[in-house]
Amino acid sequence: MAEGVGIQPLIDITALTLATAFVEDTVEGYRPVSLLFIAEPESGKTFTLTKFRKLKFVQYCNELTTKILINDLLPKIQTREIRFILIPDLLNCTEKQYATRMPFLNTMKSLIDEGLTTVLTPFKRYTWEKEAKCGLITAITAKSFSEIKGYLDKIGFLSRMVPFSYSYPINKIREILNYLEGDKVKEGNIKIPDLSNLKETKFKPKPELFKELEIIAFRLSNQYSGYGIRAMKNLKKLCYANALINGRKEITRADVEKILELGKWINFNFNPL
Repeated sequence: MAEGVGIQPLIDITALTLATAFVEDTVEGYRPVSLLFIAEPESGKTFTLTKFRKLKFVQYCNELTTKILINDLLPKIQTREIRFILIPDLLNCTEKQYATRMPFLNTMKSLIDEGLTTVLTPFKRYTWEKEAKCGLITAITAKSFSEIKGYLDKIGFLSRMVPFSYSYPINKIREILNYLEGDKVKEGNIKIPDLSNLKETKFKPKPELFKELEIIAFRLSNQYSGYGIRAMKNLKKLCYANALINGRKEITRADVEKILELGKWINFNFNPL
């Protein structure tokens, strides 16, 4: 695809999600938000993730097994050396036998939400006083998602993720085809925030500002089995992250408006970019 055509919202939501690894609040403390891109093939999902894979606190994996997660990554997650795992295609980790898929998804869903305190396997035993938590950003094609959505919902994995679904309108597809055919395209500038020097920052909730986010959380709760409570927690974290990226230690209406703007795609509706 033409670099830069229509992917700024993808860059923005990825940067905000990654920045949640450096925000804490007086309600939840430390818990990075996790993100799931859902779109057709060749829609810029992998391209977007590669723009952030060199960050020191990120582990980029084309494929990940439970064994590698426990043996190699968990000790670094516990010390927060690794705060995020990026997997460009979720199916690389889930298109396996049931006996392999279930331990991976169960481990991941605990890791990205309440955290892991004890891991027991026939070969390893880890116990921590403090929960090991880590964010996950991954992607899946629209077709594959339709096939496993019910399964991910049933095991409670889906409600732990911020879904970001989108499609390209005809004019954007035409721009990309023109680019591939050798014509000049108006690409615009991709703005990628610098996340390399973020410092851990604590934020106080502002209920009067968060009220407007309830509509996004409510609509999400109607699209999977849940009440929207996790969705609301995630949206608030994204507000803190936007303030942090913009050099503020207190959220303002501008942070909520940014999430409302991105809320057009925080669903399973595949709205056009």
